[in-house]
Amino acid sequence: MSEPKILPFYMTYPMPIAYTQDQGMVRDLEYFQQIYPQGAKLLQREIAKMVHIIDYEGSMIYDEYPDQLSLRKLAKDMLDKLVRQKDTLPEMLQKLLTNDCIEEYVFLVLLNEILKKRHKNDRGYLMF
Repeated sequence: MSEPKILPFYMTYPMPIAYTQDQGMVRDLEYFQQIYPQGAKLLQREIAKMVHIIDYEGSMIYDEYPDQLSLRKLAKDMLDKLVRQKDTLPEMLQKLLTNDCIEEYVFLVLLNEILKKRHKNDRGYLMF
């Protein structure tokens, strides 16, 4: 007669920590973006619109290690586009675009948006 196979407790009730925590990271990033200062929030929205345009299968934003020079060029192109349409933007964003460090800031916001896009669909993959 064969004995019944008994599963250990940890196998019958898997721990939730066995799943990726990426959703939490994206959720936190989105929360902190909600409490950005007003000018930064406006800039982030404009950059998010531009990133949405380049969000397609095979895009460079989904490369395993995106090229830093290409990302910097993309940020510069986005900044140039914002400067060209400066007259149609809110006054607070126009003021922000005259800042000396705006290129670095646009690059930083671009990286955050790409990070959010890349991890938006990571749901339920096991860590082991």
